[in-house]
Amino acid sequence: MQIPFTAFAEDCTVQGEVDLRTDRLADFLASTEEFTVDHPSFRALDDGRVVERETADVCRDDLCIVLASGPRGLPERRVWTRQHAVRARIGPYVVIGYLHAPPTVDPLRTTDRRPLVALTSSLVGYTEAGQPIWVESEAVLVNTQKIDVLEPATDEDLGLTKQLHREVAVDPRAKDLTAAV
Repeated sequence: MQIPFTAFAEDCTVQGEVDLRTDRLADFLASTEEFTVDHPSFRALDDGRVVERETADVCRDDLCIVLASGPRGLPERRVWTRQHAVRARIGPYVVIGYLHAPPTVDPLRTTDRRPLVALTSSLVGYTEAGQPIWVESEAVLVNTQKIDVLEPATDEDLGLTKQLHREVAVDPRAKDLTAAV
């Protein structure tokens, strides 16, 4: 099954499609070191130039962050966890989101055991061609080898996500169904 693929490397962002051969993207990426991206578009962080190809082989270790897409996997494999608001610095990126860990585990130590860790309700920030960019995602997969800093998120971080969420989510043509007005 072909699914959309968006990733962030040290020097560029990558968009394309991958052929998912497992129940979910996290399992696929954890089980392979190199994979093929169909119709990739590479956008350089320094000047925004774009390079497109028909296919490209990508190494998992070259990626910092991947936006989770495709199916969520089998419900019977899910484990009960608690959410922990975190802020991570991964190469040129800042990620704010929620790290999920079992109640008896130190959430900041979960990165020691897995090649990828998921953050939900995430916000990825970076600079492209001198312009700040923020990308919202339901979930991102973080390459644990690339994490420079992983720490609890501050109230300021969480306020930023709420502020940017409001700015991104409001469409003047959209009907307000919240009854908040």
